[in-house]
Amino acid sequence: MGNLIFSQAGMAQLVKIRRQMEREFGFRFRLANTENFLELLNAAAISPDPSIRACFKDFLADLSPEQRQRLQQLGLDLPEPFAASA
Repeated sequence: MGNLIFSQAGMAQLVKIRRQMEREFGFRFRLANTENFLELLNAAAISPDPSIRACFKDFLADLSPEQRQRLQQLGLDLPEPFAASA
């Protein structure tokens, strides 16, 4: 994942997202694995569960514009208003 460093609040949101997604899908997401990490976030972004989407948006709100841009470069689809301008 390169040099992405998240705040304590951001990490707490990630753990919350992971727990909820693992319950929903029965699949273990490994946050240290870039592919699993992006898969987790992309799935959270389109989850039909409003609590998962809310956690995802809280996670995005905690990120800096540079972090959001880096996640987009890695392949994460960011919803408006979080998407970085090209």
